[in-house]
Amino acid sequence: MGNIVFRCPATGMYVQHWLAEEVTPEAPTCSYETVSCKACARIHFINRRTSKLLGDVAAPVNRRSASAAS
Repeated sequence: MGNIVFRCPATGMYVQHWLAEEVTPEAPTCSYETVSCKACARIHFINRRTSKLLGDVAAPVNRRSASAAS
């Protein structure tokens, strides 16, 4: 699969991690990989298909865009 970058929810730092196995088309979409975070030394769960953290919500609204629209 290669390198993935995720944001650590505990520290807010971006962390790079290597996932060795490829995701196959028949793999379930809810398959998560446990990753030992180098930023906080905790374990996080990353979705193998989307590379998002378990419980991750949509990206926050850009404040500049929101204030410009007002």
